[in-house]
Amino acid sequence: MTDEPRPYGAPGERPLKRPWHRPPGSTGDLREKGWVPLPRLAFWWFLLVLGDLVFYVLLTPIWLGLRAAAWAAELRARVRRT
Repeated sequence: MTDEPRPYGAPGERPLKRPWHRPPGSTGDLREKGWVPLPRLAFWWFLLVLGDLVFYVLLTPIWLGLRAAAWAAELRARVRRT
């Protein structure tokens, strides 16, 4: 284990006073991290597209169908009361 300070804090430590400033010991240049590997980037885009398809193509029509059934049931209940 190293004795270096942890700029973003460890569990139990207080958060940084000014989190919008660069952490101590860093130049603030995001290029220090390097590029994302192509397989990881492709996997990220695959998951993003899959999530969009599941939400918009599968779940939204199901939700709209359930809402339409609820509205129809409410309308029938109102008609029966009168």
